[in-house]
Amino acid sequence: MWEFAFIALYAVIIALVIEIGVILFHMTGLEKEIARYQVISMLTGTGFTTQESALIIDHPIRRRISSGLILFGYFSLAVIISSIATILSNDLRIELLLIIIGILFVFLFIFKNKSVFNRLEDRFEHEMDTEYNLEDWPMKTALALDEEEMVAIIQIKHGSDYIGQKGRTLVEESLDVVLLIIRRGDEILRFDLFEVELQEGDKIMIIGKEDHIKERYKEMLSEDET
Repeated sequence: MWEFAFIALYAVIIALVIEIGVILFHMTGLEKEIARYQVISMLTGTGFTTQESALIIDHPIRRRISSGLILFGYFSLAVIISSIATILSNDLRIELLLIIIGILFVFLFIFKNKSVFNRLEDRFEHEMDTEYNLEDWPMKTALALDEEEMVAIIQIKHGSDYIGQKGRTLVEESLDVVLLIIRRGDEILRFDLFEVELQEGDKIMIIGKEDHIKERYKEMLSEDET
């Protein structure tokens, strides 16, 4: 019976760590659904290389949180393995697990408190503002994009109708899309992009509504799409 109690209690600890990790990531501006998936990925060591994982890697504060979760994941693996041996020797530490669960519940309730959440959220934002250069910020955060917006790269491919056309022809008035830069080989063009004559191989970084971009530029999206 104690063997099953031990396993159940440790499962509670893992669940609490997941919830605390989700809240901490949410404080940095990450959506809860994305945060939960990434936290579970870190704890289990599955290491899915999704586009969403870049939201963690590119953010200094999220990298710190993820480091702790990854270390806890490896620690949990060691505990599980040692627990099997402990169960076989019938020397369970139920009291210690109950203490750990109690401490984690305290942290969970503290982080869920609205005033604490807002204070830590502001602290994270302040730290990003004061301690990191703009180039260290994730693109989505630096440009203050809404969830339905994105930054993408489109490419002028061989045989494209846009070759020889002005940059303005890429952007229709009905679309909520803005040209940011044009990369032409090693050269980056930043000014008067509407008047630039497009050439084969040009890569244009744009910003706008995600559904507009994916529908309008579906065939032009580069492999470097952000």
